[in-house]
Amino acid sequence: MHTIKSWRFYLLFALLGIAAFYVYTRSEADVPISKPLASFPQKAGDWTMTGQARFDERVLAVLLPTDYLSRSYEDSKGHRLSIYIGFHNGGQKSGPIHSPKQCLPGSGWNRFEQGINKVSIGELSIPYVHAIYQKDTEKQLFLYWFQVRDAILTNEYALKLAMIKNSVLSNRRDSAFIRLSVMATDNEEQATQIGEQFIRDFYMAIQEALPR
Repeated sequence: MHTIKSWRFYLLFALLGIAAFYVYTRSEADVPISKPLASFPQKAGDWTMTGQARFDERVLAVLLPTDYLSRSYEDSKGHRLSIYIGFHNGGQKSGPIHSPKQCLPGSGWNRFEQGINKVSIGELSIPYVHAIYQKDTEKQLFLYWFQVRDAILTNEYALKLAMIKNSVLSNRRDSAFIRLSVMATDNEEQATQIGEQFIRDFYMAIQEALPR
């Protein structure tokens, strides 16, 4: 019995490897973004944009997004939040999404806790990764998900499988990464509420920007 299960596991692993090799060595079409991220709303709900960052060439050479957005927002109560959206069109000049699990520790942040939460938007229930990272005495809440067309994904393995499926069936490998960050040193529960409210207010704008 154990031998049979092991055989099935290795066969599945081999098939996935072949599929991944096929996907990453073929040429897919460059999928254009539906709306340039520069046109992303500066105001929505109770939020107003307070700043926008542009990355230098060294950072862009690592991330390799086709289009990206890095902004800060503030509401009327003084709550602050930052958002990053990276769109990768799947073409030859577009790099893979970099997981926060690798990037954040490299910049000095250590993961304190992580789980999967959901935020309700009308009849929709949107899953996202809820992760607390800590640097010295400072805590930051990161709320993020990956997206491949209509699929909202909360782990890197699901992202890879969705991209393989999309490549085989539709000849496209575009994907997006959406990440919010909120200071959580004083109150983690409040930070979660702030992040979820931002998702409710901007979710439709995010979806309108990304291709289906």
